[in-house]
Amino acid sequence: MHHSKQASFDVNAALNKLRGVMLYDTNVQPMQPMQSVKPMQSVQPMQSVQPMQSVQPIQSTENRFRPALNQDPLFWCLYVMKNGAFKYDQLPNRFTAEQDGKRDEIMMLRDRAKQLKQSTGLKFSASTIEGDIMSQRISLHAFQVLVHLNDLNAVFVNPHNRVYAEFISDAIKPVHVIERTNKQMTMTQATEAQVTAIRATHYRIENLQKPMKAASAYTVAELTEVCHTLKIHMNHKMKKQELYDVVAKQLCL
Repeated sequence: MHHSKQASFDVNAALNKLRGVMLYDTNVQPMQPMQSVKPMQSVQPMQSVQPMQSVQPIQSTENRFRPALNQDPLFWCLYVMKNGAFKYDQLPNRFTAEQDGKRDEIMMLRDRAKQLKQSTGLKFSASTIEGDIMSQRISLHAFQVLVHLNDLNAVFVNPHNRVYAEFISDAIKPVHVIERTNKQMTMTQATEAQVTAIRATHYRIENLQKPMKAASAYTVAELTEVCHTLKIHMNHKMKKQELYDVVAKQLCL
């Protein structure tokens, strides 16, 4: 009888110690402490702790970051470029963080807008970009301005249309490639070889506001070459304006 009470006391003491660790040390792996309390394995009290994995709904597995569809995707890509995916995963309130982050970007833009225009040659209205930043989803043009404002590097790709735009501020820093597939965006930190491959197989849009010049600025040979790059089906009867129109239709990021 004495041995039975002692065994019960030992098990209860072990469980109380385990509960204390679970409550106050969130870094402990949940299944490891159970190895020392073998008589209780059939009860499986730790199974209820498994939902801890859902604390990080968006993971950066294999160097990938994919913003949720209900978020401002380009803002959060910018946030992860600046702060890393781990800090994004740990945010307690993303709505508040987004509002605070956008206000910070606006204050920085107000201080450096003139200097930024001079150093990059970008043409933009600071007030227009401010309104864009505080909108529900920032535009690619506003994202371009913010990438340069923060001295970051990004390449935005639409693989379906075979077009891309690049915003390079610092040749030493890593390049993040953002790929649009339907409504979803995926960002990865790219190698030099991957960026080179994009440049070799996609058509670069130089001016987001005006992807193409007037038709008179191109020759038939130039438009034909662009069609080959974009994998546009042509026939030998297509005239210059027809070539120009099919190219202009596909130059969409």
